[in-house]
Amino acid sequence: MGVTVIRNLSSDKAPAETIEQLLEEGKYYRHPDSAQISYPLVVADQIGTLPTGKDLNVAIVGAGAAGLCALTELAKMKPANNKLTVTIFEADKDSFIHAAQRGISTAGKRAGRVFSARANDDTVYEIGAMRFPEIAGLTWHYAAHAFGPDGKVKVFPNPGKVATEFIFADQVDRYDSDTWLDSNSITRRVKDRVATGLMGDGSPRSAFAYIGQREPREVAELLRAEGTSQEILKEVQKDWHQFAHDNDQYTLEAVVRSIIRSALHAPSEPLPTMEGFSIDETENYYVELFGRFGFGTGGFKSLYSISFVEMMRLLLWDYSNEYTFPVEENVEFFKNLFKKAKELEESGKFEIKVAAARVSDVFHQKNGDNYQATVAYYDNKDEKTLASQSFDFVILAMPQDQLVGMVARAGYAPKPQDKVTFGDGPLELDTKAFDNVLPALWVSDQYAAANGRAVSAVSMLRMVRSSKVFATIHEDKLKGLPQFKQNPITAIVSDCGLATSYIVPSSIPESKYHTFLASYTWDEDSTRLQRDFGQYPLNPGTDDQSMFLTMINRADRQVLDPVDQQQKRWWLVSVLKDVLSENRLVFDWTTNGSAGGFKLDACGDHYQSNYCFRFHKHAEGNKNNRVFIASDSFSHLGGWLEGAFMSAVNAVAGLVVAANGGNTDSLKGEAEKIFTALNDPNNNPTPNPCPPCPPPMVSLNSVFQEGSPMPSQLSISIAAGLAQKQLDRNEPLNYPEAVAVISNYILEEARKPEATAAKIKQGAKELLRSDQVLDGVDSLIKNLAVDVTLPSGMTTITVFDPIPKLSQ
Repeated sequence: MGVTVIRNLSSDKAPAETIEQLLEEGKYYRHPDSAQISYPLVVADQIGTLPTGKDLNVAIVGAGAAGLCALTELAKMKPANNKLTVTIFEADKDSFIHAAQRGISTAGKRAGRVFSARANDDTVYEIGAMRFPEIAGLTWHYAAHAFGPDGKVKVFPNPGKVATEFIFADQVDRYDSDTWLDSNSITRRVKDRVATGLMGDGSPRSAFAYIGQREPREVAELLRAEGTSQEILKEVQKDWHQFAHDNDQYTLEAVVRSIIRSALHAPSEPLPTMEGFSIDETENYYVELFGRFGFGTGGFKSLYSISFVEMMRLLLWDYSNEYTFPVEENVEFFKNLFKKAKELEESGKFEIKVAAARVSDVFHQKNGDNYQATVAYYDNKDEKTLASQSFDFVILAMPQDQLVGMVARAGYAPKPQDKVTFGDGPLELDTKAFDNVLPALWVSDQYAAANGRAVSAVSMLRMVRSSKVFATIHEDKLKGLPQFKQNPITAIVSDCGLATSYIVPSSIPESKYHTFLASYTWDEDSTRLQRDFGQYPLNPGTDDQSMFLTMINRADRQVLDPVDQQQKRWWLVSVLKDVLSENRLVFDWTTNGSAGGFKLDACGDHYQSNYCFRFHKHAEGNKNNRVFIASDSFSHLGGWLEGAFMSAVNAVAGLVVAANGGNTDSLKGEAEKIFTALNDPNNNPTPNPCPPCPPPMVSLNSVFQEGSPMPSQLSISIAAGLAQKQLDRNEPLNYPEAVAVISNYILEEARKPEATAAKIKQGAKELLRSDQVLDGVDSLIKNLAVDVTLPSGMTTITVFDPIPKLSQ
């Protein structure tokens, strides 16, 4: 359950029909943070070998996607002459691993955040993960394991993949793939300009920012191509780390605004100014328009605060379609994975135990010269008495908010501590004191700060608020829907507060009902709806219809019919009134135990995410650490099964290395790269230079984004704005600040229709005096060269001695 980013709704290739076809689609894809690793190839064979001669006892806390992936990979490594026992702790009483089916409920239909609800026998609501990208190679690898490669798949009816209506203020569009009712729609034109600005189109300087020397679209192609060499992939990974280092401070909104502003001032084919608007008002309108529309699958307005780097990750994960599994309920996927693992118990060398219990604490203990991981828990049958069990290794497979409470109580001391109390005493539950205690995320036996850093990195990850509003509607009620391309409009993207709405055919064969996902919202949009939900996190349909009537009320408005150009009552209201009232259901992920629907990085979170994704590498250093973490939240694909699986594979690889005394040779083939190729990104980026002596010619690249063919105008603008504030306080500027002020002036002046090189040069020399900069800075900047596009064409403006001394 994550953000869908399909930047190109049209595709020349035919949709896949089987899992086997999708296996090939994402088999070689590498993600930019781990560009040298193809994870589907890592799990094509067993990840590694466990040591012989010693039975191993492993705990997995959490029976969601990451936990069951870890179980699947451990089961493949059952040792030859000793026994591997895996105990799964799961507190959720509705988990498939515990519950039997009982009536109309969610019992037996949960596997972490893969979560279904059956609306009688009419249809199924996928409250959690509901669609799976074609490029998600690990996901389809495990789907083939669960269902077989011949399993049938269907394209998920995302907005833009079916006949769709978009409404924003007075703007009404209808589209399907790359066909629009109005081919010259401003929505389409803004979308296309932003897409080009983010990814590039091959023309000079078309992309807002480059990854090394390449446009992002070129990097996307390299990441998915089978034949990309390891040398190129290593270069891409290094360039990506530098890109993230340089751009992590920028929000998505700031970048979109910069692209739109440039498009409005473009010397050729600019975006038009809206009638009745100034150019600044038009800029704001277009920023909001794209915020609602996105790339056609639903807007990013509520996610504008995420980092530009995080959005670029999703854009590089380039795919054309999302698909559904060949099941009625997605939880069947994990039931099948669990069943496959259970079948391996017959060897006698492998055993699975299931503990229906809520884990309160996990910590290390020293026992003589040995170390073990201890799990303290409350059994579901005796929820007040604290029990404990020790293991050789523990994988904590859960989101950050649930994990932090388990690992923080042990503290951060690098040496063993006695009489440390565990258990939920403040909740008036049983507690116990333990000796020889060390932290759960124990990465250093010397520095408490390093151990504290591990917990803080987990706790600072950001979960996105999310909610879904479901209903059931009979197929006869859909006959009156408006049409586009002779198909009923079954997807809506709007600004009425419901965000995105879908009408999805039932997964139950021969059902005459459809799932109506009336509202799928994120962050601020979810917050606006929360006050109407009534019950948290799950609000099933009741006789009280006030919540759903409020949904209808939000959509009740006059809109322009784009066909006959007449103002009419919006047709969506009548459809909302036709749902089966007894089958209404709301789920608010914000008030769920996960404290949100999925993880997305805000500015500055890149380093926390990288730390968590690489946490398994402690197995090379502190060989006594027995705990690993796994969740989509600890990956770079928050909200997607793919991220959960990647994180789990990392954890299992770490466990194998730790079990073999830190020896990475115990990993097989591609799996070795999980240690050798996942370098610390903090070691790669180079800081923006402030050289002691100037180069012969100062260029923007030498100050802002060294090595990039296009410096970020946004970074220059921001730096210049900060520098101006220092000037207002009569504080002298340093070398980069002075360059930013002059460069920003040149770039801004070049946009004006009457701009000439001579005028710009003269104005640039009148901006600063030598007493407004630090001593020596005026001598450092002898020549400043900036590439610009004037009305007369592209040119380089060179200003000599741009900071005159006072005597001049």
